[in-house]
Parts: sequence; structure tokens; C-alpha cells
Amino acid sequence: MAISLVNDPDIVFLDEPTTGLDPKARREVWDVIANLRDKGKTVFLTTHYMEEAEFLADHIAIIHNGNIIAEGSLDELISTYGKGSILKFSGCDEKSVKNALKPVGFEVKKANNHAVLVTIQYKDQILDVLSILRKNAVTYEDIDIHRPNLEELFLQLTGARLQEEEA
Repeated sequence: MAISLVNDPDIVFLDEPTTGLDPKARREVWDVIANLRDKGKTVFLTTHYMEEAEFLADHIAIIHNGNIIAEGSLDELISTYGKGSILKFSGCDEKSVKNALKPVGFEVKKANNHAVLVTIQYKDQILDVLSILRKNAVTYEDIDIHRPNLEELFLQLTGARLQEEEA
């Protein structure tokens, strides 16, 4: 990689630059790539590591069978293809949460670890859910918010297409 950067190119193509590296070396390569990006260089990066793309990319293209099936910034991809976020409540009564939230249209499910999962479509709904629970005197010990990540989107987008192709 160092040899390709000696001439200070404006455009750099990197194909799987961190494959086989240990986590420390991988992060060092990420720092080099981020530094190039921050200097205004154009970096084309192919990777199978979704975390790497999330960390480094300003623009992401998901390619399946040689075709671009989705592209945009990470936030654009998540808002377009994500299925909302999940609020995970622990230390609460599932029935009370369902009774408070289902009548106003929220999807409520029990998780296998005695937690309750509530699906929201927009970030603003977090406050709505918390307000409704408070109004209904529903208590909980902890809340965790899980937003879809690039790996989940990749699997969702390519998985559906794999099933279609096999049929």
C-alpha cells in the first residue's frame, strides 16, 4: 500500500486492503485511509467488512452479482432500506408494555432474554414511547437502542435477491 502512495495520487484504488490483518494492523490501515480521505483524495475501497465501510466511506455502493443494488451515504441507505430501530427494554413487565404501546400502533415483542422489543420507524418516536410508558406508570431497568447497521442491510438486500434467483 505504501508503494502506491509514494507519488501522492489524487485517486487511490484499494482492493480488500485489510484482509488477513490482525485488529491493530487493520485499524492502522484504516487511519491511513481516513487520512487520505481527509486530505481530499478519492479512495475507491472494495471490502467485505461492513464495519470498515461504515467507518471509512462517505458513499457506499452495495454490489450483488456484478450489479449495484443500492448506493448512498450510510444514513441514506439506513433510512431507505432499514426497517426502523429497535428499543430493547429490560427489567419490565411485558404485558404492561404491550398494553401501553400496542393500542397506539407500536410493534411489541418479547425477546428470549426476558426483555421487551419495541420497533420504531423514526428517531423521534423514542420520546413518544418513553412518554407513553411513563404516562402508564410502566417501569423498566434499562433501555438499549439498536439502529440497523450496514451488515444487516447488506444481508437483507442480497438475501432477498438470492432467494428470488433460486426460485
